Amino acid sequence: MYNSEIIRIIKEIQSHNMSHFGELYDVFSVLIRHFDYKSDFEDASSELSLFLLELIYSLDTDKFISDGSEALKRYIAVSLRNRYIALSKRKTARKCEISGLEENISSAIIDQDEKLALKEGLRLLSAQQRKAIVLRHIYGFSDAEIADRLGITRQAVNRLGNRGIKTLRQYFGIL
Repeated sequence: MYNSEIIRIIKEIQSHNMSHFGELYDVFSVLIRHFDYKSDFEDASSELSLFLLELIYSLDTDKFISDGSEALKRYIAVSLRNRYIALSKRKTARKCEISGLEENISSAIIDQDEKLALKEGLRLLSAQQRKAIVLRHIYGFSDAEIADRLGITRQAVNRLGNRGIKTLRQYFGIL
């Protein structure tokens, strides 16, 4: 499908005429199914389909020449790929957090009493402090990576980590 056809369909969709959406979706459905097959998380195809629709509504078609090229098709395909990559990274980070951060820490400690004490100490921290400390000290993420995952600044990550460590030191009597 060429730019001229895609631009015509996108303008119709943007004016709330969805009659040709299926035609446009068919062009990208192979790519969406491919990413769904490659992904290790559920709903990849529905997330990418929704993203495609959002992209179509937000796309400024005046930036593309209405000709026989496939530049717009490539632009949409690359956008879908980038969205898939971002979703994969986000899902991987969530799996890392959900897989039991406290259990991962506890498994490194041999003594059962120490495991319980560490779990209790971690419960004293806020959720953000706990995430920042675990991501830095257990998973080895940098402050920038943690900031990106938590949606805060690197300075905020540093403050969270420092406050959390201070709380843990007080709890364990290490001053």
